[in-house]
Amino acid sequence: MEIRKTVQQINNGTGYLIKKLESDEFLEEGTDNGAELVGYFKDGKLVKIKEWIGLSSCFNITEYYLQDGKLIFRYSKGSQAPYNDSTQTFDYDKSSITMECRFYFDKDKLIKSILKGSSRCSGEPGDSLAKIVLQECERYKKLLAKK
Repeated sequence: MEIRKTVQQINNGTGYLIKKLESDEFLEEGTDNGAELVGYFKDGKLVKIKEWIGLSSCFNITEYYLQDGKLIFRYSKGSQAPYNDSTQTFDYDKSSITMECRFYFDKDKLIKSILKGSSRCSGEPGDSLAKIVLQECERYKKLLAKK
């Protein structure tokens, strides 16, 4: 699949200009354990966006891959931390991946999705997320371009 090859090239690439946004620069509400949005630019073009959001009991990592300014792939994984009764805290060292989502796009249309599991923080994923994914990506592109 051509998308997979492009994603691999982006991940193996070097020499990116990196722009970072803290949680208050891209989220409407703060999170318990912070958040970060990172944009990877090559030759002035945004090719990858990485979002990390930490909530009290879980965290989500989402990566957006772009080609010619268009979203071609989004990968997201949600991890949950077990609650430790004796310390009355979440044990992040023992967190495990409970959800993975892969969305493949062509010309702003969802062409394939692979959805596994669910997350206490984000629920069970579905294809209906595709429209939201495209909107999020567009918003993030604008925010990172201004940085």
